[in-house]
Amino acid sequence: MRRILSSILVLALGLAFLPSCQKGDVIQDPASLGQGSYVTLVKSTNLLLDALNLAGSTVAIDVKEFGLSQEKLTIYVAAGNATRDRSKWKKIKEVPNDGSGVYALKVTGAEIANAIAPAVVTPGNTYTLYNQITTKEGAIFDFSNTSPTLAGNANYNAALSWGAIAVCPFTSLGTDVSYEVVQDDWADWNAGETVKVSDGPTANTVDLSKVWPNPKYGVPGSPFIVDVTQATGAATTKAGVTIATGYPGTFSTLSGSTGYVFACTGQVDVRFHMAYNGADQGMLRLILKKK
Repeated sequence: MRRILSSILVLALGLAFLPSCQKGDVIQDPASLGQGSYVTLVKSTNLLLDALNLAGSTVAIDVKEFGLSQEKLTIYVAAGNATRDRSKWKKIKEVPNDGSGVYALKVTGAEIANAIAPAVVTPGNTYTLYNQITTKEGAIFDFSNTSPTLAGNANYNAALSWGAIAVCPFTSLGTDVSYEVVQDDWADWNAGETVKVSDGPTANTVDLSKVWPNPKYGVPGSPFIVDVTQATGAATTKAGVTIATGYPGTFSTLSGSTGYVFACTGQVDVRFHMAYNGADQGMLRLILKKK
């Protein structure tokens, strides 16, 4: 590589709802402080969307009513991580309270795609779903108008938002396929340069031995193999593999690498946990795009 060469739980539920709003999103009067309503997570069934089969792909969780009696739950969605900016949310549907206080929430990929159109569901992206509560009195509580304490404190087990991740199944890449470097945190390659990527020695593996090391700067060691989950494209590596020497030091894998290899979009995006001469280099991101 060239650079080498050169808390405390809040006891009162009312505090969590202090910023909450009532009918029409008018700030509640002092007499109502301390009252609120949300849903708690009962179980997560699936949080992955198959981007190649949106109509047949469903994300699902079960949640339970807590606090003031609820009339309905409205599901919204927005691309990216959770945001309190409600103007970015797109409505998907309403789910009435059937009287049991338990909602079995199911959202298809097609419903998400329709809500965010003209944007499209893209593998690797997160889509945050928001559970907005309407009480029988008409008060509204959601991620945007309740205290961050509620969402941020695991003791509440609140489920005012949840995330769906779009993925696509892994298929064979081929041999010596040309990929363009988009980002290389190890700095062996510049953005825009071309590297060769191949299938690994066994099913559902990828060989990046012609990526790291760049032969201009290091000597290949053991094959740099990435393990890929076939159903989702999720990628990781085995720890303790020395993939290069001659930097002049050694370059090896540590545990905790994470990312995706999406054959459907021709993208490799993995944060590799690496060590140089045994010293932890942190998470080094490598992004490649098929040419």
